[in-house]
Amino acid sequence: MTAPPDLERFLDDCCARVDAQLDRSLPRADESPAILHEAMRYAVYSGGKRLRPALVFAAARACKLAPDRAAPLAAAVELVHTYSLVHDDLPAMDDDDMRRGRPTVHVKFGEANAILVGDALLAAAFEELARAEVPIVVVGRLAQAAGSRALVGGQVDDLAFRPESADAALVRSIHERKTAALFRFCVWAPGVTAGRPAPEVESLDAYGLAYGLAFQLVDDLLDGGRDECSILLVADEAAARARVRDEVARALEVADSFGADGAFLRGLASAASGRLR
Repeated sequence: MTAPPDLERFLDDCCARVDAQLDRSLPRADESPAILHEAMRYAVYSGGKRLRPALVFAAARACKLAPDRAAPLAAAVELVHTYSLVHDDLPAMDDDDMRRGRPTVHVKFGEANAILVGDALLAAAFEELARAEVPIVVVGRLAQAAGSRALVGGQVDDLAFRPESADAALVRSIHERKTAALFRFCVWAPGVTAGRPAPEVESLDAYGLAYGLAFQLVDDLLDGGRDECSILLVADEAAARARVRDEVARALEVADSFGADGAFLRGLASAASGRLR
């Protein structure tokens, strides 16, 4: 089975669909307090690729979940992702002044407002799921993915990371929590919402883990740095590339199990490694 030739169009459609959902969900920029709501929209509409929503819609296609039912899942995970970026950019964390060619939220709106923007975006994610009346386990899984045992805990360990004490287990643990946890939610949640059998849901979760690890490994290889948590601290480039191939192969195996309905999952998995030359 080959990747669908219209993957780019699918990605564009996913972007448009989730952007419309987010626009309906977020307060207007001029609603009081205006500085907060303007900054929330500034953060959300920052030119991101909407890759996580694309995975939600691809998994929804595989599970025969209608796009309108998948849209709140896509919006919720994008809100969590955006909140994490706003907080990651803060001076107390990564201290970044620019993101995607624009001043970061704390630079444009002030540090205190940026903290509150992140808080509000995280709350908005769960409001989105509540309005959609998704299964309660979906709400709990997103909370877990965003919490101390996953994304936040991974960020804590990443901040404390020292290259000289790196080992393969620690690097993988940080990658699984800080990067892969949200990707796992993206493909798991549509399966649960669609009421698919447990083995299918478990295979989607496996896809999300494999995809998330491959995505982060590719980022590490493209960055090439050895002064932060990176696979290149514990493996050479050839071994790291082999790990990417292994994780992508795991994701492709799951995608193929859905037949033609898994075509976009397959295309996204193939594209994860396609960034490498």
